[in-house]
Amino acid sequence: MERRKSPRYSIYLRVYFPEHDLWGFTKNISLDGCFVQTAETISAGFLADLLLELPVVGVVSLKGYIHHSGTDGEGMGMQFVQVRFAPEQSDYYGLYADFIKLMPEMERIRANYIDMVQKGLLKLQTLPEKEGA
Repeated sequence: MERRKSPRYSIYLRVYFPEHDLWGFTKNISLDGCFVQTAETISAGFLADLLLELPVVGVVSLKGYIHHSGTDGEGMGMQFVQVRFAPEQSDYYGLYADFIKLMPEMERIRANYIDMVQKGLLKLQTLPEKEGA
């Protein structure tokens, strides 16, 4: 049964946990939280600061509870609790919330692109693999 209050959007964004020197990337985001893929996890129940890189906007600083570890052990679900943010983190959260509000429009644009590819009007474009990657 789905318990989420807000829709989730699949998106790859860079994330850094400064207190743990841990890098990762989002698998999905919502107004209430995100799932972050990482090589290591932070224990459930901990409160963690994270830096999240939003396209065009820049890096925002957020705070969230580690809600659970992923089923594959390579990531964790985080829940943002805005009332616990320091004043500047509330401002960062406001920027994040504004970004989330744009996600349905970005998904509509992506769906149009895929539809045009499926109809043969466009070719799906991809970037080449980086050398040495």
